[in-house]
Amino acid sequence: MPDGRPLAGFLLTACVLIFLGWRPLPADAGVDTVEALLKRGDELYQTHHLAPGRFEEAIRLYEKALALRPDDYRILWKLSEMYENYGEMLDSSQKKRKIACWKKGAEYGRRAVAVNPAGKEGHFYYMANMGADARIRGAWTSFWKFRKIKKEMDRTLELDPDYPPALVARAQYLTEMPRIFGGDEKEAVRLYKRALKLDPGFVVALYYLARLDARHGRYDQALDKLKRALQCKHPWNRGHMEKIVRPWCEELRREILEKKGLEKRDGARDTSP
Repeated sequence: MPDGRPLAGFLLTACVLIFLGWRPLPADAGVDTVEALLKRGDELYQTHHLAPGRFEEAIRLYEKALALRPDDYRILWKLSEMYENYGEMLDSSQKKRKIACWKKGAEYGRRAVAVNPAGKEGHFYYMANMGADARIRGAWTSFWKFRKIKKEMDRTLELDPDYPPALVARAQYLTEMPRIFGGDEKEAVRLYKRALKLDPGFVVALYYLARLDARHGRYDQALDKLKRALQCKHPWNRGHMEKIVRPWCEELRREILEKKGLEKRDGARDTSP
């Protein structure tokens, strides 16, 4: 006759667990866990300007979610976006860390494109990370890299001609490239304005418009655009606005005011008897 003690022990353990409130995990418990990770990650990402460590924790949570869903398109492109922005946020003295961020961001973007070739975000952030890396390395002269970056930018706009980040990227390309290589400042201005019309909160376009005004000595117009950007109540991403766009705007504003002051002093000397 078999010993009934193992069965009795199992039944006793089961009764204790039920008494303590244990319930078996539902079949989709992993899904719920991933969604909880993403929700918290999004909250931290949108508010990372409020406290140190939030951005890093947002990335950690997203990467934890990715470990559970390795081929999730949204997780992949969001991580690509996060690393691109995190690299931009780092101080210019941290070149190695910036490059490491953009390299990782480009890899996540590449994987997002592989998972969903028809997704605009994957193409865009793959391109944005490659472009940031090329810029800091001084690799814009690399024909192969330039072609790859442009290919991803063009594909993003093919998928969605009204995607503000891609419109601004195209405008940046048109302002930075010499005319002989396709540069067109007039078209760039049109694209910046179009991006703002589609999303008034995408104020980085105002910053770049202000840079163009300042380049041509239209300082008052530039200062007006910077003021509008800094006073935006509903930016596309509050954390991005406070940690990246705002410092850019404030630095450009200081430079313009300094130039205006120098010109005023020079003008006063020229007219003195």
